[in-house]
Amino acid sequence: MVSMWYSFFISLGYLYFIYIAGPRFMKNRPPYKLKGFIMFYNIIQILANAWAIKEYIRAGWFTKYGFKCWKPDFDSPNAQMIFNISWWLLLLKIFDYVETCVFVLRKKQKQISVLHVYHHISVVMFATIFMRYVPDSRASFISLINCFVHVVMYTYYFCAACGPKIQRIVNPFKQYLTTIQMVQFFVILVYMSQALFPFCEVPKGIEILPYFTINLLIYIFLFYDFYRKTYTKTTKQKN
Repeated sequence: MVSMWYSFFISLGYLYFIYIAGPRFMKNRPPYKLKGFIMFYNIIQILANAWAIKEYIRAGWFTKYGFKCWKPDFDSPNAQMIFNISWWLLLLKIFDYVETCVFVLRKKQKQISVLHVYHHISVVMFATIFMRYVPDSRASFISLINCFVHVVMYTYYFCAACGPKIQRIVNPFKQYLTTIQMVQFFVILVYMSQALFPFCEVPKGIEILPYFTINLLIYIFLFYDFYRKTYTKTTKQKN
């Protein structure tokens, strides 16, 4: 957290690999299957996000802290525990870059959409900004709800990777993952809107809030556009 440049250069290297170095490396090679690695990766994501939820609850969520705005807390043992969890989650978000690299190695370049890449990079950069400049325990609600969504999402991915039989069973739930993600963003917007009211004391660095709000609206637009193109068209074709 000494500097934002670490996250910036890691993200820059990520972009270089998925758009230039990776495709160049795979150009004359057959796609890697990586089934075992994908299943292992999904298990790590499920366990890591479940651990974060457990630790956030142990740090005071739903007892000391709740959905309603509370006084800024930076120095208490609970707040320090929350910041420690959030730091590990930042590392997990950087680890998320591996998913896109796997797409490249499997020659699934079409899956590397604007939504996918923008979502990964913006999460890492905003998480870094939060930890570096605006460490507020209240913002951990965003991480908490996101971890829950990721447990559901990677559980689906793990089941889908188990084979065609299980994939057919879980496949109808795929479109609900996008819906859950969009609902997540709306819930976060409602939670953040409390900063507009006088009863909610805001910390130094709150100037970033409008930019984060714009980022959430971009997420909603991109995820809705993906949902419309992927699932609405599929439903029409079936009809």
